[in-house]
Amino acid sequence: MKRTDEERIAREVGRQQKQSRVLQRRTDNRGDITVAGYTTQLEDAMMWDEETVYNIADDEVLEILLDMKEDLSEKECEAVVKRAIKKTKVKDRETPYQEAMMLLEED
Repeated sequence: MKRTDEERIAREVGRQQKQSRVLQRRTDNRGDITVAGYTTQLEDAMMWDEETVYNIADDEVLEILLDMKEDLSEKECEAVVKRAIKKTKVKDRETPYQEAMMLLEED
């Protein structure tokens, strides 16, 4: 077998492995476990008006924060909370951020 044939077969095997990993991730019920995925989940779970975010200590938000803590580093968790609060476009961003970080530190 020529070297080019071996390389082609290796590439094809790599593609199949990647495709199976992607398919497994899609069928997994955990959802998107990236920073962007958690940011979207957290923003969707939050309730806010123009001034501040109200339900940081809510069960749904707390569950997302706990999942985040398991899957992401501390720095990435901070980034998720900051981005989610920034997406809400509220005036008081510091208070909900501090509340969320306190909840992450407690658990």
